[in-house]
Amino acid sequence: MSTPSTTIITNLKSLSAPTANTLTDAHAEGMDMPGMLALALTKADELKACLSLLAAHTDSADPNLTTLNNVLASLT
Repeated sequence: MSTPSTTIITNLKSLSAPTANTLTDAHAEGMDMPGMLALALTKADELKACLSLLAAHTDSADPNLTTLNNVLASLT
């Protein structure tokens, strides 16, 4: 079973800062959790820009337009 993209984006936007234990564990593995989270949020903004362009140039009869608009709605 797959997770709808709108759910993924909504969950990404509702993330909170990592806990101290998460940061300690991630640092031990050489991971920058806050940096990775910030990058993910930046990529979500880039996705929104790309999807906006796609939606603006998609024919209204194209069934993909509904999906594009649903994902865009989850990004706002």
